[in-house]
Amino acid sequence: MTKQSNEIRILHVEDDAGDAKLTKLFLKKKGYDNFKITPVLSAEQGLEMLGKEQFDVVISDYVMPGMNGMEFLEVLRRKGNNTPFIIFTGRGEEAVAMEAINKGANRYVKKDEKPSVLFDTLAGYIQELVEEKERAEENARRLKQLEEMNKRLQGVSNSLAVEMERRGKKTYIDTYSFLTEYLDFIILGVLLDKNEPISESEILEELQRKFGLMINPDSLGNLLNELEEKGILERAFLKERNSFVFKLEEGMEGLLRGPTFSREMLTRFLSLTEGFKKNG
Repeated sequence: MTKQSNEIRILHVEDDAGDAKLTKLFLKKKGYDNFKITPVLSAEQGLEMLGKEQFDVVISDYVMPGMNGMEFLEVLRRKGNNTPFIIFTGRGEEAVAMEAINKGANRYVKKDEKPSVLFDTLAGYIQELVEEKERAEENARRLKQLEEMNKRLQGVSNSLAVEMERRGKKTYIDTYSFLTEYLDFIILGVLLDKNEPISESEILEELQRKFGLMINPDSLGNLLNELEEKGILERAFLKERNSFVFKLEEGMEGLLRGPTFSREMLTRFLSLTEGFKKNG
């Protein structure tokens, strides 16, 4: 696993100050300079510290005076604190480790391993958990985006249907303005339908062919940049075509093709949009 360069904040709950110092020393010696370790001597101190600061990972011994590591974990989870948690166990404590996992621990490490193995394992787990947490946060951010897109798409589709009905009553509608207002959804639909990377010029051609939209290239470029910054699109250079192309960002594409995003709503929107243009 590649070592991360970003600072990782670790709360180490260990009643033996010597062991805590040894852990910090070994991890530093192995090159994990980005591990910022805050040691405390009891679970009670750990809870107090977690009330003041945020940490990326919690490491806790199991056997400690007062509140043990398992009880510490249970209190944390009851409080709604989901900080990734690694618990140290000793020889013959496999049942304890399994119980900890069942109660919300993310990993366990056996303290009776050789130091080189123990600290390599610990460092690997710390990095894994930070990466998992970052992926979960990114997915949560994308899901929130999809919820907002679904809500907006629902409103847009309903508005478009109403405008189609009004058109039947000879009410004047600025078709071009109406469609360009929702250009991001139209582009999204084009990319989903194409299912392959597409260049900016090809997007322009598709918008004109299917929807009768003559979009200023600079305006389209700005919109594509905005969608790229939001993590919806990816830009890549294809040597064989000697041009930049756009495609749905990998994680976003999986979500858009999954059950979370209303593909039916998008299909309805595009169908109404094409009909809107043809009947203009």
